[in-house]
Amino acid sequence: MQGTPTVDPPLTLAIGLPVTTPPSQVPKVVSAGIALSPYQRSADYASTGARNRALWIELEAPPADPRDRFFARVLRNAPDPLLSSRGETVTETADPPLPIDPEWVRVIVQGEADDRAGLDAMQPMIPSDSALHWALPLPAGLDDNSPELFGFFTYELRVGHLDMWSTAQGRFGPPLRVAGVQHPAPALPCTVLRNTQGIMVSAPYALPVLDGEPLQPLPPHSTIWVLLYAQAEQIDGADRRNVLLGRKPAPWLRKTFETARASNAYGEASFGTAEIELALRSLGFVRTAPLSVLAVELLPQDIPPADPLGADLGGQRILRSSTLTPVPAIC
Repeated sequence: MQGTPTVDPPLTLAIGLPVTTPPSQVPKVVSAGIALSPYQRSADYASTGARNRALWIELEAPPADPRDRFFARVLRNAPDPLLSSRGETVTETADPPLPIDPEWVRVIVQGEADDRAGLDAMQPMIPSDSALHWALPLPAGLDDNSPELFGFFTYELRVGHLDMWSTAQGRFGPPLRVAGVQHPAPALPCTVLRNTQGIMVSAPYALPVLDGEPLQPLPPHSTIWVLLYAQAEQIDGADRRNVLLGRKPAPWLRKTFETARASNAYGEASFGTAEIELALRSLGFVRTAPLSVLAVELLPQDIPPADPLGADLGGQRILRSSTLTPVPAIC
């Protein structure tokens, strides 16, 4: 061979690798509360709109890495013992392991994309304008009206990698186990009927469940009250207001056992035409004044107050309330 042999330039190949080191930060809960959508009402104040509600959690510090996120998963759900026919006699179960691939062997090739390994094992919490306040989404498979929300949840919170390629085993940091977490209860629907004899109002009692099994006691442990309002115009004509005409309990009316178990138990209250007209007249209303009702469900307690939504307001815990519902006029 004659001359100087040629030499190929160095061959450089780049390969991206996922993060394998999990976060070391452990979440710490400081406080919690309920976030509400804006209050909405009709122009004549005869009805109000349903409000969206979400559980928020305040944490001691934001994720140390801005690309990380707080994550949550449900370990267990059990009905509120105050509402359930079983009380506190619920079988304890072991916490399920974090469902991620053990990844005993992992092969990475050039040009491999982020496969989001392990990311579906937990739900990312929802950030807010505050770096410390995060909304806790409802567990997968539940919606705002799921009966499981009449209970308590045990959660596991972790810091995890969100916006970076990570292995499943490197995705989440050490856990914080939080028991007694309660999402907002389902909304309380309210049905109103009216005839020449008066107004009938019905609303369903809370229906606790455990692993899909209804555990509603009969009679229900909670109590439902109904409030009757009349709409009045302000003296300056700028707006309308609701004036309370009366309130009364809506007890469960015992029916046959089979019928009662065929569907949810309901509380029923009625206001007679004579007592409505008397209340209207005593407050200076005409007998045809527009009316609305509101149903409220109260948690049970050993010695309930006589007038929990009046003179004893604040003496008994409220589980949920309905929207303000207009009473139909009689043709």
